[in-house]
Amino acid sequence: MAPEHLLYTVDEPIATITLNRPEKLNALAVQTWDELRACLERADEDAAVRTIVLEGAGRAFCSGDDIGDLDFGTAGDAWAYAERIIRSGLTIDRIDTPVIAKVDGLAFGGGCELAVLPDVTIASEDARFRMPESLIGAVPGIGLARFPELIGLKRTRELFLTNRELSGVEAHDIGLVNEVVPADSLDDVVAQRAADVASTAPVSTRLIKRTLNARLADEAEGVSALTFALTTEDMKTGMDAFFDDRDPDWDDK
Repeated sequence: MAPEHLLYTVDEPIATITLNRPEKLNALAVQTWDELRACLERADEDAAVRTIVLEGAGRAFCSGDDIGDLDFGTAGDAWAYAERIIRSGLTIDRIDTPVIAKVDGLAFGGGCELAVLPDVTIASEDARFRMPESLIGAVPGIGLARFPELIGLKRTRELFLTNRELSGVEAHDIGLVNEVVPADSLDDVVAQRAADVASTAPVSTRLIKRTLNARLADEAEGVSALTFALTTEDMKTGMDAFFDDRDPDWDDK
C-alpha cells in the first residue's frame, strides 16, 4: 500500500523519501512515523538502492511531532506512543543503507531530531533548527538517546534547556549538520553527495555504518523519559497554554 503522509520514489541507485504534509509543515503524526519506518526498511531491502535521501515538501523540512497525537488516556498509551516513534526514528541507525537528510526551512522538535539522525545532513542557509519540547512539558526522547553522542553533552544541554533557534550556519558550527549551502544549490549538492555515497563499495559501506552505529546508546532511557513527561500535569499545562497562545503557569508535577 502506498504511503499517505510520504512520497517514496526510486531513481536507481538513490531512493528519496519525502515528508509530504506541507499544509501541516510536515508534522509527524503516528502514521507518518509508521510510514517512515516502512519506507526506510523497504529501501534497505532493495539491492538496487545504495543511498536514501530524506527531505520535506513545501516550506519546511518538519515542524515536529503532531501535537494532535499527544493526548493519552493511560500511562500505557503514553509508553506505546513513545516507544513507537522513537523506534521508528532510530530505524535510520539500524538499516545498513546510508541516509542523507536534505534540510530546508524549519526543523523543530521531532523534525530537528529527524534532520540530524541521518548519516549525513546537508542544510540550506535558510534552514532553522530548534528543540522546544520543554516549553510544552515534553522531552526530546530521540535527542536524549542520540544528541550527546552527536554534538557532546554541553551543546545538548544548551539546546534542550534554552530552546533557542539555530541558523543553518550555527547548526553546522556545533556539529548538528555536516554542510551548509545556499538554498539554490541544495538540490545539486545533495544529489552529488548521494551519488558519491552510492559509488562506494557496498560491503564497505554496510560495514562502516554498522560498526560505527554499534556503539550508540540504547533508546530505552529516552522512551522512559518521554513516557513520564507525557503523563505529567506539566505536559497538560504546556499543551493548554500552547493551544490558548499564552505562557504556561507551571505546576512542577
